[in-house]
Amino acid sequence: MTPALSLRDYALHYDTPTGPVRILDGISLDIGRGEVLGLVGESGSAKSSLANAVIRDLPGKVHAEHGTITLAGDDITALPEAELGALRGRRIAMVFQNAATTLDPVQTLGDHLLETLGRHTGLAPAARRDRALELLGMVGLPDPAAMMARYPHEVSGGEKQRVVLALAFGCEPELILFDEPTSALDATTAATLLDLFRDLQARTGVSALFISHDLGTVAEIAHRVAVIYGGRIVEEGPTEAIFAGPKHPYTQALLASLPRPSDRLEGRGLATSGARPAPRRGEMPPCLFSASCPHHDPSVCDVQRVHPSHVEDRQIACARVARGETLPAPQAPAPLQSPRGETALLEARGLSVTYGRTALVDRLRGRATPQVRAVRDVSFRLNRGETLALVGESGCGKSSLARALSGLQGFTGETMLAGTPTAPDSAAWRARVQTIFQNPDSSLNPRHTLATILGRPLKLFRPEVDRPAEIARLLERVHLPADYATRYPHQLSGGEKQRVAIARALAAEPDVIICDEITSGLDAAVQAAIVRLLREIQATTGAALVFITHDLGILRHIADRLAVMYLGEMVETCEIAALDAAPWHPYTEALLSSSHSVDPGSDTRRVRLQGSLPKRTEDVSGCPFASRCPRHIGPDCDSSRPPLRAPEPGHDILCHLSDAALNAVPPIWQFKTSDTTRTTQ
Repeated sequence: MTPALSLRDYALHYDTPTGPVRILDGISLDIGRGEVLGLVGESGSAKSSLANAVIRDLPGKVHAEHGTITLAGDDITALPEAELGALRGRRIAMVFQNAATTLDPVQTLGDHLLETLGRHTGLAPAARRDRALELLGMVGLPDPAAMMARYPHEVSGGEKQRVVLALAFGCEPELILFDEPTSALDATTAATLLDLFRDLQARTGVSALFISHDLGTVAEIAHRVAVIYGGRIVEEGPTEAIFAGPKHPYTQALLASLPRPSDRLEGRGLATSGARPAPRRGEMPPCLFSASCPHHDPSVCDVQRVHPSHVEDRQIACARVARGETLPAPQAPAPLQSPRGETALLEARGLSVTYGRTALVDRLRGRATPQVRAVRDVSFRLNRGETLALVGESGCGKSSLARALSGLQGFTGETMLAGTPTAPDSAAWRARVQTIFQNPDSSLNPRHTLATILGRPLKLFRPEVDRPAEIARLLERVHLPADYATRYPHQLSGGEKQRVAIARALAAEPDVIICDEITSGLDAAVQAAIVRLLREIQATTGAALVFITHDLGILRHIADRLAVMYLGEMVETCEIAALDAAPWHPYTEALLSSSHSVDPGSDTRRVRLQGSLPKRTEDVSGCPFASRCPRHIGPDCDSSRPPLRAPEPGHDILCHLSDAALNAVPPIWQFKTSDTTRTTQ
């Protein structure tokens, strides 16, 4: 049968002011009818460039393009723009990473669907509307008729991505390209969308190219996996086989950098791939990975260009594996120990954050604007060298709490530093509490060199130091060369920019660092390196961290304690070790079960939540989680606030369920061994 998509020896080079740059080289791939192919690799490996080539949207000035791309047997590389316009959306659709930028903010959600259906189908207006309503219902959006009239800013991020999914499936294409569709979503939303896509794909039989740096997501969704490095495919094969036994050294390094549920039980740390960027100009080495490969043998690897060859159940571009050798996978390092002490650095008591317009604006508009209670009566203590992880769905109040602690948002309640009442908007607080923001592209001034960026906090908080020498020391502290001081942010990779943001926070020698989703946009190997760097910094400085994340898998490698937030409240606080077994708050249980794992030796029990976060403007008489709780026990949950209970010392849960009921919850993970199956309990 003709594949849905086929690439044969495809290559792409762009022109730049300094000469041609190789983007893709020698790509040969097939995606069968009804098959999902996962494409994985680190940032800069050309995953998105491959998707752009397939949909014929090449953002650069093409220097050279070779090979063929065929859609169901039709070569699409030479089609004129008019035919490509008819093809996109009708035969090939694409789901982009950021739904907020995919959707037009001045069009209703219904208009997006009606426009697409009008362009690519012959449906009459009434039939188009019926089809649009059907699509919104198909992707699980409530009240499709009301959703048709809403604008993108009036729905959540998960709802936006469902609309983009409806657009992709709307014209029943032969192929859908997914470019990091879940990377900006929290764990439960991402898991729900993956379940939805899996169901839609099974019902429609559509083929898909699923691009992601989240290998756990790919393991959940793809039939086969292709690993790309430097614009070349280095390994391709069945998903289960690749994750259970990677053979190429690059694939082995990628998997060694991924967290697993069993890491704490087995004392396993996270490795970093150590892969250098692949050469993009001039003469290419026979093996692109040779400069980073721990198994490089010039007498074997450098004889001739290494092409993918068939080895057992896969294609692999490694000369040593092709001749029958088995290369040992890298050993993951031991985890770094926590430097947590007993001295309290930061305390918050009864902290609440409320958003809402002023009374003057309400009078001018002639109506009252409901207030949004983003954080409700939160109290916690943070000790020297300790990391407190804040987790929860988008909209649960994590970032609002971080903004309050950073002095960027007003609040009620009390905050203390080292036992002394201190306001976050004071000079004393700013000198001792620093923030690392999620997106370094937004937080680093693009017009300033790194020397200027790092020199500013030194001037403000440590004017007595030798500034050039201290800037060099800060860069080396985050494992960047001292000569980077003359560079600008755009000259760095994403991981390097985040290291600069960490260095800027360290410049003030703070006691507390607030990390707001600082690893969310990074691939696994870079994320592992950042986590290890933070632990090293804590060990030498004693700094405490408030670590906000959507990635629940990384918690065991960075956090000492966990705080789970729901509708602005901390519904559970516990030691990280307590995550391995019940008791859990039902919401925590659902969050943990939504975290994707690439551990071939474990199975995860999924807990599915109903609905989405309620509006934070509404007063809830009972438990705020009652409407979504899979363990709802009746009137008490609906009519009275849950008590704060401690099923074990140091472990607080805000829940009506008894200690016995909480302890009786079955395990989330089951770990397989050669002769038995064990659980976390």
